Amino acid sequence: MSAENWPLVKAILDEVLDLAPPERAIFLDAGGLKPEIRAEVDALLAFEDDAQGLMQLSAVEFAKNFIDDDESDMSGQTVGAYRIVRELGHGGMGAVYLAERTDGKFTQRVALKLLKREMNTSALRRHFEQEREILASLEHPNIARLLDAGTTEDRVPFIAMEYVDGLPIGEYCRVKNLDLNARLELFRTVCGAVDYAHQNLIVHRDLKPSNVMVTHDGVPKLLDFGISKILSKGIDDADSATITRMGLMTPSYASPEQLQKKSVTTLSDVYSLGVILFEMLSGHRPFESKENDLREIYSAVIEHEPMLPSSVIDRHTGEMTSEPYAKSVPGNVTEPVNVRHTGPTSWTLSAGSVRGDLDNIVLKAMRKEPERRYSSAGNLAEDIRRHLNGLTVTARPNTFSYRVTKFVGRNRLGVLAAAVILLAVVGGVGTTLWQARVASAERSRAEKRFNDVRKLANSYLFDVYPEIENLEGSLKAREAIVKNALEYLDSLSAEAGSDLELQAELATAYEKVGDVQGALNNSSLGNTHAGLISYEKARRLRESVLAASPADIEAKEQLANNYYVSARTLWNNSQTNEATEMFESGLKLRRQLAAAQPDLVEAKNRLAVLLIDYAAIPNFNNQAEKALALYNEAFTIISDLRSRDPENPDLKKSLTRLIRSQSQAKATLGDFDGAIADLNMAVGVSKELAVQFPKDFRVQRAAWLTESIICEVYVNNSKTEKSVDVCAKTIDFPAKALAHEPENGVVAYDLAVSHFNLSRAYRLEGDLSRSIASGDRAVEVMAALSAKEPENNEYKRNIAAYETEIGRGEIGLARYDQAAERLARAIKTLIPIVANDPGTTTYLYDLGLAHRLLAQALNKKGDRPGALEHIDEAIAIVAELKAKNSLRDADGDLNTELENEKLTYTK
Repeated sequence: MSAENWPLVKAILDEVLDLAPPERAIFLDAGGLKPEIRAEVDALLAFEDDAQGLMQLSAVEFAKNFIDDDESDMSGQTVGAYRIVRELGHGGMGAVYLAERTDGKFTQRVALKLLKREMNTSALRRHFEQEREILASLEHPNIARLLDAGTTEDRVPFIAMEYVDGLPIGEYCRVKNLDLNARLELFRTVCGAVDYAHQNLIVHRDLKPSNVMVTHDGVPKLLDFGISKILSKGIDDADSATITRMGLMTPSYASPEQLQKKSVTTLSDVYSLGVILFEMLSGHRPFESKENDLREIYSAVIEHEPMLPSSVIDRHTGEMTSEPYAKSVPGNVTEPVNVRHTGPTSWTLSAGSVRGDLDNIVLKAMRKEPERRYSSAGNLAEDIRRHLNGLTVTARPNTFSYRVTKFVGRNRLGVLAAAVILLAVVGGVGTTLWQARVASAERSRAEKRFNDVRKLANSYLFDVYPEIENLEGSLKAREAIVKNALEYLDSLSAEAGSDLELQAELATAYEKVGDVQGALNNSSLGNTHAGLISYEKARRLRESVLAASPADIEAKEQLANNYYVSARTLWNNSQTNEATEMFESGLKLRRQLAAAQPDLVEAKNRLAVLLIDYAAIPNFNNQAEKALALYNEAFTIISDLRSRDPENPDLKKSLTRLIRSQSQAKATLGDFDGAIADLNMAVGVSKELAVQFPKDFRVQRAAWLTESIICEVYVNNSKTEKSVDVCAKTIDFPAKALAHEPENGVVAYDLAVSHFNLSRAYRLEGDLSRSIASGDRAVEVMAALSAKEPENNEYKRNIAAYETEIGRGEIGLARYDQAAERLARAIKTLIPIVANDPGTTTYLYDLGLAHRLLAQALNKKGDRPGALEHIDEAIAIVAELKAKNSLRDADGDLNTELENEKLTYTK
């Protein structure tokens, strides 16, 4: 026998020795074994006829005749820098030991995973190394960390992982006697860890309670990526087949496609999460009555529908209740749960507490067809959050029509025969009912078409769209999705009538359309005007739904979110008064929601985020004290939330958002050092989040935004020694993103802003030629955006600001004609913007600066009357700003300065 073939041969023997001889051949034929492997297995099986005792031995015991068992007790042995204390567990590929570090550098206990010597083949070494690669790529508070890796003296690979001193999640729930909400929150945390792995293109493939340990402090840790798959690389097909045939995955928790050797995706993990949740809620596994028979468990997972979790709960015994089958049409096979008890002697959850939404959530996660499951672990967690908050969940029970379709698929011949008989019976009375049936059929077709259109639009926007929403480079795909979905939405909107559910669906659809068209901080087309129209359509529908159900928390939440995104988009479009009105409306609802849900982290966090973004308006208009009042309220909320959950990534994002914004107000009030210290801290947190969420465009952009604000603070405070270096670093991210996705309006805007800030930094340093070059690049990028959306005042205002900065540089280079031309163009652009948005005093300030610089240019050209005209305009504007208390401290006595400048023009 080949030594290299033995591990696989041994695993196959483990599975077939308990089968009857005729069944063995069927099993082996289905395995697709290589001829040499099949020959070795057949030869060993042939010994059964001549050796009476062979069937009494397990495959492992039988293997001792071929392999020395020198690993029975590793206690006290040294592996690398670690001394083994005891075995924690073992599996098909190796064993895991509790070990202590012995090199004296520091005290540390680890879980040491060691490949079995007899498993040390090239294929399994590659797989073991892949596990190490996977663990090295994952940094998450709920995933056991990789600490070290290496090989023993005899070249057996090992991995040293974080030792998790705790209990498997199911046992933890039972020992701690957790109530329903605590179990669901714990499970949501696990979903977050799985979702993180999926975002890093890792599929676990063996999720089960023993691979989810919970520490004594209640922190779940995901373990054992031993058969995981890296989606971006895949694994060698032969290796994958070997691993699957060795039975390393656990059939009770494996998805149907895994057992059928089909493609494994993130949706396979979603199925396994559904099984874990089934067990956490009911105390049973869905198909545990079949677990003693490999073929039976395979058949059950692949073909049978699981029972409702609530239907197998008995409050006193943990055994199945009197209803042995889930309701179904005839032939829709469901699986009764064996009375073999896996739960506690007194199960603490009632069937009533699980029945309904939770039943539907579990069964949706466990759908046989991957495409009908939750599209991600994050969406599964979100539906549980909605259940916990009393909101409508997306999971629905299988419809009658779906069950009938599945029944027909399984019983095609029988159904056809029944249909022929039925037609013969009813044919005699058909003509008398013909006219009535025609009318009914027409109505049915109209209803079916309406429902099909509604379903298709929802599928585009609620299933497909979320899968790619935050992926870098997904803009074109999202644009196509929205275009197609809009065709269906338009046919639905006129028929919404008083259907509140349809109105809410349409509102969500229009909001997603608005996100793609012009959302700030999203990978959008940058078409703000179109986005605002979509948000307004959605808002009218949201207000209608809430008016019909004023106490509906979900309706209030959705309307508050619409106010928020509309406010930010209006603010981005230089519509300050309208933005303020929307922020105020949103703030009112957010306060109500936070008060109504005092224990809900998300409700308070969303209030804090709205306060932060609302403060941008007074902050931008040099009303730092007013801005700080809003920031301080947000800080109080976030600090309280983080004291309870310091590692929550959403709270980290909110904190960095707050620090970024608040630092600008600090700088305006003269606390430059404090602003920079805050921003440097925010950079660290932003980069940590960027590593944690490498595929989330918004998180990646937030890291850039923090560095961009540092640049602005340096420039605004005339810190010449570092401004150019700091600002030059901000070019790279938007430049690369725009090259990758040329239609992305958000990153184009970011690139223009970065070039403008660099232009100002060069001017402070005295390098006017480079200042003008950077300013021209900023104008070029922003002008391209403005050409696509000519009604966007923010683009126009930015171009005017860039032209003003360039004009300043050209005055410094004595190019007065070019300067005057640019500055006159900037003034012409700014006058209507100021008139349309008098609430934004920064625009007025920009106009006053342009007038002043044009006066200087005209004076140098010898046009004294023109110079006096424009300096007078500047003086009048400064007086207006002073009356509005909107001058910067750095401006000093600007009015006196301008009056003195005017005197030089009259001499």
